[in-house]
Amino acid sequence: MPRTVVEWNWEDAFSKFGFGDGDGWNGTNIVCHAIDALGYETTCEWWGCHNYMIMDISKGDNSLLFDDELNWNAETIARMNKNGVTDISNQAIGYTDPHLFLPDDILEMLNATFTDDYEVAA
Repeated sequence: MPRTVVEWNWEDAFSKFGFGDGDGWNGTNIVCHAIDALGYETTCEWWGCHNYMIMDISKGDNSLLFDDELNWNAETIARMNKNGVTDISNQAIGYTDPHLFLPDDILEMLNATFTDDYEVAA
């Protein structure tokens, strides 16, 4: 039976330009389900007419990434600083490498789950 193979990275689910800039197949929901399985809740939104991506992750009523004004929260800023980011003002969801802002447990799971051997049936 014929198959279509799409090569992608979990990081695409956090990128404004991920999954071919939104012009084709999009695996954001696959990444969301993996994060949600850890006990978190992902919020995804359309950015423009064709970019569907993860915009926030929360636990309970608390965002892991943002404060009430939708600025990076103190914990996220500390993670970015730890990862060498000195100018937070140049960082924004959709443009910033998720390795810089995601908590370690989420990063570890995503890197372990979405390997070169990962396959999903359409």
